[in-house]
Amino acid sequence: MSFLIRGTSLLALALGVTSAWAGERARITINPSERFQVIQGFGVNYTGPYFRDDQKPMFDMLIKDLGATMFRVVPYLVYSNWEETNDNDDPNVMNWEYYNERYSSPIFEATWNGLRFLNSRGIRPVIGLMGPVPEWMLDDHWTPPKHKVCQTDSQQRAIKPAMYDEFAEMVVSMVIYARRKAGIDFEYFSPFNETDCYPPEGPRIDPEDAPKVLAAVARRLKKEGMGDIKLTPADQAVITNDYITPILRDPELMKQVGVFTLHTYGENSVGPQVERVKSSSYPQVPVWLTEYGDLSDLDRTAENDWKKFSLAANRRALTALNQGANALFFFDAFDDYEECARRMTFYGLYRSADHIYTPRKRYYATRQLYHFVPPGAERIGASSDVPGLTLSAFHDAASQSLVLVGVKEGGPKNLAVVLPSADGSVPSWDLYMTTPSVDCAKTATLPATGGIVSLDLPDEAVFTLVGQLRKP
Repeated sequence: MSFLIRGTSLLALALGVTSAWAGERARITINPSERFQVIQGFGVNYTGPYFRDDQKPMFDMLIKDLGATMFRVVPYLVYSNWEETNDNDDPNVMNWEYYNERYSSPIFEATWNGLRFLNSRGIRPVIGLMGPVPEWMLDDHWTPPKHKVCQTDSQQRAIKPAMYDEFAEMVVSMVIYARRKAGIDFEYFSPFNETDCYPPEGPRIDPEDAPKVLAAVARRLKKEGMGDIKLTPADQAVITNDYITPILRDPELMKQVGVFTLHTYGENSVGPQVERVKSSSYPQVPVWLTEYGDLSDLDRTAENDWKKFSLAANRRALTALNQGANALFFFDAFDDYEECARRMTFYGLYRSADHIYTPRKRYYATRQLYHFVPPGAERIGASSDVPGLTLSAFHDAASQSLVLVGVKEGGPKNLAVVLPSADGSVPSWDLYMTTPSVDCAKTATLPATGGIVSLDLPDEAVFTLVGQLRKP
């Protein structure tokens, strides 16, 4: 009980409420003195070759209205097999006649065009590779995995250890071209994706082999004068698999690791992995959730958009933040044809049809977090005994604002948010809501009385409270 009073959660909008009257309501407590991780930003994923100039207004809206400050971009139609035949027989020598032809093809040129546009908007994208590698890099024999995999019946062969340097040559050649010839400004690079979800999401790289593959990439980056590029492993699909511990054991490799990256579309989240990092010799390395959202995209009803892609997806986002994630990336920015799924998919924040891009309900639900919590904000304490309510609270020192974001899925409608007087005061709170009938609209400005604000919410909503903090 004492923890609930000390924790943080902001949901008290007052209509001239007294403390005694608020005591009859379900309570949320926010605690600015209880500080956690700094937020590096929020972002979205998209597949680079699908970028077109007529999408620029949509991208501007993602940046300026939604609040995306980070983009994770796949440069080659989801697959990492563009070197279909070996450029030569020497992994130490790059055949630039071969690579220049590949990276100047229309597929890659569309990617470079989109990334340069992001650069023009002040965004330094994360470049992430996805999908299987060329067949000639694979081992001759299959061995069963020792960890969980998405496709339990898959007999995908792993990358042959003798080919680690060839793999490094292929992916680093792309990095070199992106920076030096295409003129892309970026810092973070993910050389493989979902290596526990093969096929088709990534090549098979088991946890014990991941440090060896990454070390080959790191060595080649340094050799080519690209040592400032930071690796972002392991972008794993099964969030309970432990890729992090083997990587943490390699001190030379860790010099090149900028962040650990994870995916989830279920109830498991980043907490155990964050604890592994925090208890290691590298507690300063951030943890990002580079894919989240929902996978039930073939149900295109408004109810599914609301229940899964709005409520459940944002619950996953807040849960990851509450467990220590420093950044989140929604999957996906807009609808596209997924090569790995071999069909048109509907994961996007934007509906994409005939060059017309329209934000969905999930866009506005996601905006409740992305728009109001800037990079550099610090997560603070937020707690509640309210069932069906997921909360995260933040303090932005630059604007001296407090922000509470909540996902309400049932529970009582009448709520009181308490800010302990020792932490300062907020004279009034602005309330924004997304519901089945409202799209991230400001619905009220509510005064606080005695540090308490009360509010009535519908059964289901994604909501945000924003107030200016006055120090005691």
